[in-house]
Amino acid sequence: MSSEMPELIRSAQLMDEAEQTLRAIKFGAVDAFVVEEPEGHRVYTLEGSDLPYSTLVERMQQGAAMLDARGCIVYCNPSLVQLLGVPRETATGALLGGFVAAEDQPSYQKLLQEAQLGSSEGEMHLRLADGSLISTNFSFSLLSRDKSAIGVLITDLTAQKQQVEFASRLQHLQDEERKRIARELHDSIGQLLAAISMNSSMVQAQAHKLDAPAARAVSDNAVLVEQVSREIRTISHLLHPPLLDIAGLASALRWYVDGFSERSNIKVELEIPADLGRQPDEIEIAVFRIVQECLSNIHRHSGSATATIRLTQESGRLMVRVQDSGKGIPLEKQRELITMGRGGVGFAGMRERLRHLGGTLEIESKETGTVVRATLKVA
Repeated sequence: MSSEMPELIRSAQLMDEAEQTLRAIKFGAVDAFVVEEPEGHRVYTLEGSDLPYSTLVERMQQGAAMLDARGCIVYCNPSLVQLLGVPRETATGALLGGFVAAEDQPSYQKLLQEAQLGSSEGEMHLRLADGSLISTNFSFSLLSRDKSAIGVLITDLTAQKQQVEFASRLQHLQDEERKRIARELHDSIGQLLAAISMNSSMVQAQAHKLDAPAARAVSDNAVLVEQVSREIRTISHLLHPPLLDIAGLASALRWYVDGFSERSNIKVELEIPADLGRQPDEIEIAVFRIVQECLSNIHRHSGSATATIRLTQESGRLMVRVQDSGKGIPLEKQRELITMGRGGVGFAGMRERLRHLGGTLEIESKETGTVVRATLKVA
């Protein structure tokens, strides 16, 4: 037997073992990653202390993958396979970018390049095996110093998007219901009270024919009817200020602040840009509700004798800042205001409304007072 035969047999055995190893890795049978490089295959094994991390990744509900420098999938966990709707052997070796929607390709390539510097993150649409698109969040992290391996976590945002859309629809329905109730109070109950007031006036004109107690009762009724009419009108306007539709946000806020100061004896300073102009209905309603909620909390909880409301607009953003000089909000109460709210009209409801509008809500509170900041995107 020639001296070359053992070497040929040995080479064949190595090739067979390598093929079996690669096949096992590709089908997820071993805890290892293979990165194909110009000089050959580099095998990353997960053994010993690294093995628990492998098990953790395999059981994650979140999609996870390891990419080589070109963006090819060299490993993906079952959650990502399930999300994509393709067999594991199909996903392994494929370019992850091939599953990204065409319109998001530039963003994907940019994030992949930024990941070479350490990490990157962004939202993109993922195309599934059935051709449908879903909203996802990609989070890239560099895994090796030589930049040959990149990790990516892919989160399905479908449920989150649905929740935001549901919250938005709920807010819209609440606004419409408030408007309907306000109209009913003004048109229906208001008209009935006006009729009662006229009848009371007719009786009062004949009060001289009554004894003293009856005459006082008639006079008192007239005063009570006027008070009820004012209360109904105030409640109707608070539910949905007609000025908001007719004259816009600035006029509605001035009306509300004036009425609030009169009712609460809290001095409120209101600053509104002269060139604020009209905003989309949902923006104006959101800002009005934020101011309404903030002033209500100041009146009920802060003990502050003053409040300041400042609206500013710049660079396509509308900022609302409400500040008081009260006793502040305890930390646990701050968390409750943000996470719980009350019936959709508290801070939790405002946060969801702002999130739908692409805005944010922040609360900063200490013993010397509280500042609430809301930011909304405007045209």
